[in-house]
Amino acid sequence: MAYYSNCYLSVAGNILSELSLLFLGSQLLVAIAFASGIFAFWQQQRSAMLKFWFISALLNASHFALLGQYEAALFVSLTAIRFLVAAIQPRRHWMLLFMAGATTILITTFNSPLNLLPYAAAMLGTFGSFQTKVGRVRLCMALGASLWILHNILVGSPVAVMMEIAFLLSNLVGFLRTRRLATKMASPTFVD
Repeated sequence: MAYYSNCYLSVAGNILSELSLLFLGSQLLVAIAFASGIFAFWQQQRSAMLKFWFISALLNASHFALLGQYEAALFVSLTAIRFLVAAIQPRRHWMLLFMAGATTILITTFNSPLNLLPYAAAMLGTFGSFQTKVGRVRLCMALGASLWILHNILVGSPVAVMMEIAFLLSNLVGFLRTRRLATKMASPTFVD
């Protein structure tokens, strides 16, 4: 009896250590995604911002895959491609194609109401990515980040929760900085 108990504990220990390694790996990937995303918010140019978000999203998708959240990984992979396309060619037909792609992912992989959060975030992000005004991009990304915060809390990814909260705050700081600069430049006493 003790032999079987020891075998069970050994197998359970191996599974737990493998799961722990996957979890730690996922958190490391999302931490690097975090850094890239924060750097994106520091960018003043829309194209540069979207390219750094591309890197962040690619790493974030890998993080979700390691956690076994394959639907979220698909949505974020689509998001990564969308960021790159939007940075290079912000055309309305691309936006509609990415929205159709997100809808296809939802329809083909839906297995839980939890899947609605990445879908809604992807739709907001898609709309925002193809806006020409940085303020609209930031607003859509803020709303999408709010949905990702809720999703990441529900799937148990603490670094991803912190990342999205930081993205939300960085986005707010960037928005306020841009507003302040615009107000300052519109002031009759502004001298360049």
